[in-house]
Amino acid sequence: MEMLCNLRHKPLRMRHIMIMSAACAVLWGCTGGGAPLTQDEVNAFVTNHIESQVGYDAAVEPYIAGLSEEMKYFRAGQSEPMNADLSNVDGEWFYEDSVTVEVMDVQLYGAAASVMGVVHFYNFGEVGHRSFHGTVVRDADRIRWDRWFHQDHGQLARNYIPIDSEVDGAEALCNSMLWMSLQGDGNAAGALSDSLLEVDPTMAMAHVGQLWRAWFKSDAEAWNTHVKAAVEKATDPATKHYLMSHSDDYGDQVENARIAHNLAPDSPLNQVNLAWQLMGDDDAAARQLLERATERWSSLGGPHNLLGYLNMRQGDMEAAERCFKMYVRLAPEVANAHDSMGDFYAKQGDNENARACYEKALELDPGFTGSQKKLDELES
Repeated sequence: MEMLCNLRHKPLRMRHIMIMSAACAVLWGCTGGGAPLTQDEVNAFVTNHIESQVGYDAAVEPYIAGLSEEMKYFRAGQSEPMNADLSNVDGEWFYEDSVTVEVMDVQLYGAAASVMGVVHFYNFGEVGHRSFHGTVVRDADRIRWDRWFHQDHGQLARNYIPIDSEVDGAEALCNSMLWMSLQGDGNAAGALSDSLLEVDPTMAMAHVGQLWRAWFKSDAEAWNTHVKAAVEKATDPATKHYLMSHSDDYGDQVENARIAHNLAPDSPLNQVNLAWQLMGDDDAAARQLLERATERWSSLGGPHNLLGYLNMRQGDMEAAERCFKMYVRLAPEVANAHDSMGDFYAKQGDNENARACYEKALELDPGFTGSQKKLDELES
């Protein structure tokens, strides 16, 4: 099922390469304990250690071998560096497909070196990017990371739609709700919205989960009720225009979506919303927005889903299949992902696989009316 979704931001479900602090050796007092490093040695170690982080469980041993016992890491959003707990390393932190590293700068400090670069990671044909800055030391006869910091490029944007609430925990709950909305899980988003409206009934964005539950259940009355309630509560202009774009009661929906996007252009919520509104009228602009969203927020299912439908409408079935398969891999427990995959097979005339996908969607969510209707049509 085609979907429009939202997210303020959610860290990518990376196979989280453990990320360590960015400070150079001098700042951290990391002088190493061996002979001076050379640039070639540092380049080779950094490249080999990062590019070996594929294969899930197979990546654990070489990853740990490349870290010092005094490992410190730091991620965006932390208040201070943390000690690495290497007993907690899990194969799910790593990548299924290939990883490449581009070393941008190396500063040598005897047996230590400060390194900056970019990691390019590939999962299911999609690419993401992560800037890093770390410290490498020679520890006796081995070279290891001692500090590491990283920032995913998709998290660099700051022009998001704000989530305003004075209630403790409401922002985190809202982010979880928006994440599930963008994954196309209407039930989970709706349940989180229920909780959010209980703790902070004044929050306009709390209604987004209600909208997506209504959308997937084809409940127009609930949809209109929650759009109206949310618009009445909204005070931030970007939020208000985003919500107004969900009903023609507030003027031209595309124009409202465009205004919201102009006010908060880095919000995946606005990128996907505007793309959804443009599809069918300006497919080129919609594609540009969706491709940008899939690159910057590669673990979010919604943009891949819409891009799949856009490709399918334009007859590029190979690209559509990649998008829908990516959506299923990103959200295997979400009924809508399997429903969309079923639509692809149905378009191909592959009723057997289409039926299996619709049945899987109904297994995950017996109330998913779209899949039930399509399944009934296949059986008739």
